[in-house]
Amino acid sequence: MATLGTFFELGGRSVVEVLGNSGLDYVVIDTEHGCFSEESVADYIVAAERHGLAPFVRIGDVRRPYVLRMADIGARGLIVPNIRSTAQVKELVDAAKFAPIGSRGFCPNRTSTWGAQDWAADVERYMEESNARCKVIPQCETTEALECIEDIAALPGVDGIFVGPFDLSIGMGIPLQLDHPDMLAAIDRILAACKHQGKESYIFANSVEDARTWMSRGFDSVTFSLDASVLSGAYRCAVEAIIQP
Repeated sequence: MATLGTFFELGGRSVVEVLGNSGLDYVVIDTEHGCFSEESVADYIVAAERHGLAPFVRIGDVRRPYVLRMADIGARGLIVPNIRSTAQVKELVDAAKFAPIGSRGFCPNRTSTWGAQDWAADVERYMEESNARCKVIPQCETTEALECIEDIAALPGVDGIFVGPFDLSIGMGIPLQLDHPDMLAAIDRILAACKHQGKESYIFANSVEDARTWMSRGFDSVTFSLDASVLSGAYRCAVEAIIQP
């Protein structure tokens, strides 16, 4: 069964707690566009965990400090935008995964209560479990990534691909024309690459109708809208219903 998440942009632990009682499977804490510090992200991750949400984090860079800090804080998935080459993804995997997949720097962290939990007592088990706990999910939202998507999906340590249809459509010269034949062909290509390699497939949907469409096409997960957009839309509909019943 496909999973469902949303992007977290508003900030505030209470918002995460509300999302945790909505039935969503995960939340993407967006440090690319959201104005969040590492300390606030740590608080949001704890809030998500306490309310049954898998805490994913979108980071803005593949460089080691950006990757390692969020992995150590406790992100269960790292979604990375603006990928343009397999070399970038290899750098990402190397920083995010422990040996033998990558060369993530070793230090007990909050995910294992700084080494106090039983599963962290053995270093090999700790590294294996940590590799499984933190998914590496590069975004395909550039034409460069699209052209090498089969190679990206095949890389060891890549757990899934996240399709960013808006930026991808802009890069293809068909801005937000998500039903354009070229766009649908590109999405099918990405999905096929994931299926072939046994990797998870994620895609952003800005509407309920699009979310249903992507699920019916075989995506493993849909990230529906932004918390801010959903809140604004709900109040707008309420206001219209009250003023013009």
